[in-house]
Order: sequence, then C-alpha cells, then structure tokens
Amino acid sequence: MMTKSKAGLAALVLIASGAAQAADLPSSKYLPLAPALAPIFSWTGVYGGVQFGYSWEKDSTKEFFTAGRTFTGVTFDYSTDTALAGIHGGFNYQIGSIVLGVEGDLEAVNARGGFNDPGGRTPFDPGGVGRVQRDWQGAVRGRVGYAFDRFMVYGAGGITFTEFDYWFYNPVVRGGEGTTVTKRGWNAGGGVNYAVTNALILGLDYRYTEFKKFDYVATGAFLGLTGEQSPSSHSVRASFAYKF
Repeated sequence: MMTKSKAGLAALVLIASGAAQAADLPSSKYLPLAPALAPIFSWTGVYGGVQFGYSWEKDSTKEFFTAGRTFTGVTFDYSTDTALAGIHGGFNYQIGSIVLGVEGDLEAVNARGGFNDPGGRTPFDPGGVGRVQRDWQGAVRGRVGYAFDRFMVYGAGGITFTEFDYWFYNPVVRGGEGTTVTKRGWNAGGGVNYAVTNALILGLDYRYTEFKKFDYVATGAFLGLTGEQSPSSHSVRASFAYKF
C-alpha cells in the first residue's frame, strides 16, 4: 500500500511540475514583431542635375581721368537683372549628421543693362551711352550641411567666373569703343535640399556674388577717361538632381 501511495504522489508531483513549466513557456498569443525601421538616408555620393532661377544684378560705371586717376564726379548705376538656367554636379560625403561637399555649375544668362547720359552733369561730362551684357557664368563652391535624414540645410561659398561685354558711345565725337573681359569673383550663400527618393533630390538656393572692381581704360571715343566697374548680384535658384 505504501509503495503505491508513494508512486501516486510522485506522479502528482511530476504533473504539477510539468504544468508549472508549461506556464513559463512563451505564449503563442504574443503580438507580432514590429517591422524593421527604414534605414536613414545617406547623402554620400555623386549627383548631377539642372537648375533655373532669377538674378537681381547691378553694375556701376564711375569715371576717372586716366592721368592721375582723379574722380570726375560722374557715376552711373544701372540694373542688369536676368533669368538663368544651367547644369550642375557635385559630390557629398556624410559624417554623422554633417555633410561636406563640392559643387560646380555652368549657366546661361541674358544680363543686359546700361545708361544714357545727356551730358553736362559736370564740366567734364561729355555725355554718352554705355551698355554691358553677359551671356554665361560658372561657379565652383564648397558646401557644409547638416542633415535631418532626407532634409538638409547648408551653407556654401566659392568662386564665380563670367565674361562682360562693355560698349560706350560718345555723341560729341560720334564714335564708340568697347571691350570684352573675363572676370572672376566670389560667391556666398546657402540653401536646402530634400531627397524625395533615394535618387531624386530637390533644392532651393540663395547666392550673393561680387566681382572685384576693375577698370576699362578708354583708348578711342573717350580717350583720357577710365571707367571703374563694380558688378554684383543676388540670385535664387530651384534645382532637380539625380544622386548616383
């Protein structure tokens, strides 16, 4: 009798132990695992695209006597505003949230401006007509940005180069003269980029550009006079780029 009782007690203990272990097993009614988080976008890589915008530009012609460079008292300020469009390309390298990059662009412009001077503003003002135009410009810039996943803000700065065509007409001698000069200046600004997909990037950019003052020394119709030119601009661009 005692042996059967002990055997029955041992069986009850085993059953109870198994039930307790079963209670500790993971439930099949747990919620499904959460989906994996999407990877953070990387700005590292090469890109290229197109841009278009508008540039608010100004230039001035300040007259000096060539001999001794004495100011004549005559200055002309005028606008050369223009639409612009072109291509650009560059490379970004991301370190944490910091994005370092370099970018170059080439653009077509239609900058036109100048002045009509009736003369007599000072005893040394012969009057005349002045015109300037530009058809293209290019730039190379370094960029430093801060990324918020697919959104990035950045500052940029570098060099700009372009070609100016100046022409002046003197009604007194009924003659004109001009020159074509290629000049380099500096630019600074900033903007925002947004990666719509892993490949398509939209952008909006502001840029200030200034060219160092330079002289046009007359040799014909305005012999004896020198014009000092001071071009600068503020521009805004929208862009579309493909990241490779």
